[in-house]
Amino acid sequence: MVYVGIKDDSFDQLLEEEKKLQAQIDALQKQLIENERQKQAAIDALLRKEVLNLLGFKPTDLKQPADVTKVTDKLSQLLATKKKAESNRRQEGQTGNYVIRENKAKNRFQQANSNQVLRLNAPKKVENPTPNARTVTNLDEALYENIPTDDINRARNSLTEGIQKSYKLATASLEFDTERNVFVVNDNKTRLGFTQPRTQKIPTLRVDGRGRPTKASMWIVKANLPRLSNKEAIKTDPVGFAEGFTRGHLIARSLFDDRVFKTKNTKRTNLTPQTQWSNGVLQAEIEKEVLEAVKSHDNVRYQVEPLYHSSGEVIPRCYHIQARSRDGKFKLNVIVPNVEPGFKINYATGTMTPAD
Repeated sequence: MVYVGIKDDSFDQLLEEEKKLQAQIDALQKQLIENERQKQAAIDALLRKEVLNLLGFKPTDLKQPADVTKVTDKLSQLLATKKKAESNRRQEGQTGNYVIRENKAKNRFQQANSNQVLRLNAPKKVENPTPNARTVTNLDEALYENIPTDDINRARNSLTEGIQKSYKLATASLEFDTERNVFVVNDNKTRLGFTQPRTQKIPTLRVDGRGRPTKASMWIVKANLPRLSNKEAIKTDPVGFAEGFTRGHLIARSLFDDRVFKTKNTKRTNLTPQTQWSNGVLQAEIEKEVLEAVKSHDNVRYQVEPLYHSSGEVIPRCYHIQARSRDGKFKLNVIVPNVEPGFKINYATGTMTPAD
């Protein structure tokens, strides 16, 4: 009997298919590398363009390698200006770093000539009239992305020597945070006590003989946080309320349900005239931080104290805000200025006038 052998090509076919698949994989890897290279090149080109624009150059200004010295000279000038400004600030007793910020959005404070880098935050004459009284839910935060130096200094000066003496802050460590535009007290540490009952659902509110709110405090407990956002318009006017101000809550409605207040007089003790920037930007950021702490630590003792320069003023110049979690892992101690960029405020009458 003769056996005829049958050649089996299936193994060779598998090897051939494997080679084809490997070739496809190699091609895809090369394509991914090329795509990544092109993406990085586009980012580098955009970054180069933005940096040159910020420094006052056009891409066409740099055609030769020697032209790079133009950029380095400009950077050296900026560094020298920064060091000089920081030296002047130290001589004036001011703390915090001098920061040159790039404009992020067009707003009423933006300098028209973007090539003048050192004047990006310079004040601009405000054409708008006194801002209308409104709730901060309508606030356009883009208006406050670039605050002029004069207004930052006005925020610094809001914490007067008279306030420091009256509220026993003269010996405290006070550092102005140039990023958040608030004062940090005693390195953010607080001795806030725990005397109030933790089950309390409404704040303890105090007023003076003129009806001015002087202190608001309560335990913020996760179980007592508002389940629904309270969007009702605020119709109660605080003492000293005037055009241009918002009705600022001492204890925010995001931290407790103020509908437990049955009368306008009770609601008024939790309200003060507050500028849009102070209420809707500066204090709002602090309140978000406290709210997150409540969600993480459950029990947070919270206190807000309006700071008045004198007995003749009806509008607080600042707000001293302290918070401390029951477990001691969260602490907060800051002072929020009550100023409005582009305007000067008479804290006795509530009058707002455009700054020069």
